[in-house]
Amino acid sequence: MAADDDEDDYEAFLHIVHVSDMHYRDGGGREDHEAEEAVRKLAAGLRGLGARQRADNLLRLWHQGLAGHDPWAHDRMLSFLRKLVKDRQFQDGEIWLVDTGDLSSMGDIASLEAAHDHLQQYRNILHASQMLTLYGNHDAWPGCFPARATEEALHEHRIGMREMLFPPEWPLAPLSIAIPHTQSRVLLHAVSSAIDDRWHNSFAVGKVGIDPNWLSWQEGVNQLQKLAYDAESSWHRDGVTRDFRILAVHHPVHYPERPSHSLHLANDKEVAQALIRFGDKNRGKLAQLILSGHTHATFPPLGKLPREVAARVFDPLRSGQLQLIAGSLMQAVYREEGRDGPALAPPQEFQVLSFFAAPHNARRQLVIERRVACRRNQSGDYTFQAPKSGRVEAVAMLY
Repeated sequence: MAADDDEDDYEAFLHIVHVSDMHYRDGGGREDHEAEEAVRKLAAGLRGLGARQRADNLLRLWHQGLAGHDPWAHDRMLSFLRKLVKDRQFQDGEIWLVDTGDLSSMGDIASLEAAHDHLQQYRNILHASQMLTLYGNHDAWPGCFPARATEEALHEHRIGMREMLFPPEWPLAPLSIAIPHTQSRVLLHAVSSAIDDRWHNSFAVGKVGIDPNWLSWQEGVNQLQKLAYDAESSWHRDGVTRDFRILAVHHPVHYPERPSHSLHLANDKEVAQALIRFGDKNRGKLAQLILSGHTHATFPPLGKLPREVAARVFDPLRSGQLQLIAGSLMQAVYREEGRDGPALAPPQEFQVLSFFAAPHNARRQLVIERRVACRRNQSGDYTFQAPKSGRVEAVAMLY
């Protein structure tokens, strides 16, 4: 607990190890040479127009998206987790392992299977009671850049991916754990935001809509409506008890510095409204906490986690809701020999969330500690990073 809280007043009952954006790339996968040449020609044209920086940024973004994983990171992750489970403060309560997507860079089955194997190893070390895995926009690539894929290849990949590695239907039934001293529960639901098509996925744009997203609204399931229906179906019979609900989705609902034409969740406002309107039923919001990946950067940044969210707004979310984003677990850094300029080098990181129940929980309050584990400059071990304050970050949330 935070330094100015009385540890005896709170009880740890759940730890969520939240990883994302592994971007595994199997060495036997094919290269998309035609797309590579098209990007290089575009970059050369930009240089010819005097836009050297834009050309360099284009190449960096392209290659960073395809760079795959750092092969050293997996062993370092195993070592870190072995130490984590021996730490006394993580021995109280259950452990859940949650991955919010982009297990692969190219979406090929070999890479996805290898990434799933990594996750299973993590689960075994953690003795995690439950594991939840989403797929992201890169996982929906059919082994090549989506804009170059045929409809047949896209269809074959998305069907095979769901049959072999991911649940066939979304939203997912929630993970659940009782909150001590109460009749309430922590419930973790998941929705799919990846659009399995050529153009949306080429720009990494997501949407929480009909599932499967390639079917019409008459044939598929509206994920937001189903999410609300499932939540209402599991209400407590006393008409008073409320649950703390978490939503896992690959694309963030609140995207810091949201891009206009790419990378974002296309219907973020619609998703936010669905989460908020559920509160009209006097059973709390459909999700108080949203866990995402996709941006490759921890959010809020280390040291910026608010101590409470009652009066904080993460637009288009509303007060009382918190968006947490995990960085890229092990993506490699793009460097091109012979070219000037710094490498695009985000840290490899993930987060561990520890949930504490208030005594007797008369206030319907949870305290969540966040620890960010980081491996900087692709060297050394993963270590928990300390905020400048020196205290573990903690946020109080009401439900």
